[in-house]
Amino acid sequence: MSVINSSDFSANSNPDSTFLLDHPAIGIPDHPLQYRAIGVIQGIYEPSQNALTKGIITTADNQTFNTVLLGKTIGAVKNHVDLDQVQNWVVYPHTIPDTDNIHFQIAGIYQPQTNIPEILPDNYFSIRGDIAYSSKYKEKVIVKINQGQSRQRPNYFKLELKGKIPNNQIRHFFTFSACLEGKILRIKKYLDLGLIGFNYR
Repeated sequence: MSVINSSDFSANSNPDSTFLLDHPAIGIPDHPLQYRAIGVIQGIYEPSQNALTKGIITTADNQTFNTVLLGKTIGAVKNHVDLDQVQNWVVYPHTIPDTDNIHFQIAGIYQPQTNIPEILPDNYFSIRGDIAYSSKYKEKVIVKINQGQSRQRPNYFKLELKGKIPNNQIRHFFTFSACLEGKILRIKKYLDLGLIGFNYR
């Protein structure tokens, strides 16, 4: 299997080396078919007037995203983070159902370390899941992210990406390197890990 650039399907593709599929800053997957959707974005988090845990993130290009703080981050943000300054927020992205809009859950703050061998690309995301839909014409890919079992049934959400992958990849497990461009997650690299074996829902 080879790493492919989203805009080039040839066997001799030369992907942008800036984008990695699994960056040490957000962890290497424990298993080849580990699901996840996680990224690091630069921006200012502004909580609502009524609650620290709900607010908006404004990015450098003045895009705004509805955002919530996860419980494990509340203490750190409240006591140690200057909310007037730009921070590198570790976030989980979610596509709002029936819209193309993205909202974020803040899971932490990324502080670059000198021992990390590669520079983290701006607004970088690692997306891993199986393909629920794709269209080259629309440059649209919907990835199903399985969050485990809930009441004896799979618990998952679907995340929309912008870009192209080969046709007929439904139920294939992909790992994507993506970046936030404006309001969309743009595919930069991908790797097809093959057809998954469980029942598709």
